[in-house]
Amino acid sequence: MAAFTQIGRIVLAEALLGMDMFLAVGIGDPAWDNEAPPSTPEEQAIRDAMLSGLTDLTETVGLTRVRDKFFVTPDPNGTIPMSDGSVYAQSAVPTSMVYVRFQLDLADANVTLRESGIFVGSQIAESVPAGQMYIPLADVVSMGRIVQADRYPAIVRDGSLSQTFSTVLTM
Repeated sequence: MAAFTQIGRIVLAEALLGMDMFLAVGIGDPAWDNEAPPSTPEEQAIRDAMLSGLTDLTETVGLTRVRDKFFVTPDPNGTIPMSDGSVYAQSAVPTSMVYVRFQLDLADANVTLRESGIFVGSQIAESVPAGQMYIPLADVVSMGRIVQADRYPAIVRDGSLSQTFSTVLTM
């Protein structure tokens, strides 16, 4: 049986790093508010398998452009912490891991959010200024393809603070 090489993973990470990325945010389904989070590795695996089959969000409200993206490597002395306790450092050489950071500014997506997804190949209306970071769904011509999806407890956005979404995409 053939094996996917580490160099092959780096090649994929390089290709992904070279693409325009957007974070779509969505209202999702309010019924999710009553669901208990996965409490066992088996429940988490079932949830992950369900998310991995998604092709879109349930109810998208808009996209925000990537703010930072670069290669990273695990490093206990790094300066990029993740919510699972892992810590990374920026890498000067390509790796199989890409750090991405997105931000919703004060006026962006002021609704209750329950889901997000990283998309590539998104097409934005020509009328949207090049430097505009948040793009309402009405100005999105094509969502593109989703490469990562997440669901989380409801986040009420009311214009009182900005919010950062960051993750490490591992090939």
